[in-house]
Amino acid sequence: MKPINKGQFEYIKNKKRQRAIVCAVCFLLVLAVFLTGYFSTGSRENILTVMAILGVLPAAKFAATLCMMLPYHSQAREEYDKIAEASGESILYVDMLLSTEKKVLPTDFIVIRGGTVCGLATSPKYDVGYAQDYLVGMLKKHGIKANVKIFTDRGKFLKRVKELAALDVDEKQSVRDERTASLMLTLVL
Repeated sequence: MKPINKGQFEYIKNKKRQRAIVCAVCFLLVLAVFLTGYFSTGSRENILTVMAILGVLPAAKFAATLCMMLPYHSQAREEYDKIAEASGESILYVDMLLSTEKKVLPTDFIVIRGGTVCGLATSPKYDVGYAQDYLVGMLKKHGIKANVKIFTDRGKFLKRVKELAALDVDEKQSVRDERTASLMLTLVL
């Protein structure tokens, strides 16, 4: 099974499964260390109990990120195929959980081409204004100038994606788009 990276189809589903397994293994190891110390000495007051307590910290970190991802789901294959076909040679990312200081922004799709970052967010609680301002600010902070537009309507998004796919992009702009795309991946949970 090949690894699924940020921005690829079923990233959220795969990442939740990985985090759940790691979390379970960590907590089982903590329990095993604690029980080994308890049964070998007949008391909780031993060095293995301290080690078990310290082992809870990394397990809790995995549990926290898993809890942050639980409400979100990967996109359907049909929807992904439809957007992928429409995007042509544009850079397409899916299942983007953009992590900010204040909130997580579940962005279904992001298409990058010709200095434009175009996103689709179908969550009813999605703060479009905040997301656009955040992305523009992060791109500007790293010296990238791009137009950012987040859509909540699939039809309008698909129309814009087709327009972007039809753009002629020179090599210089293509390099800028790749840089924008790599920065976008650093913002994903």
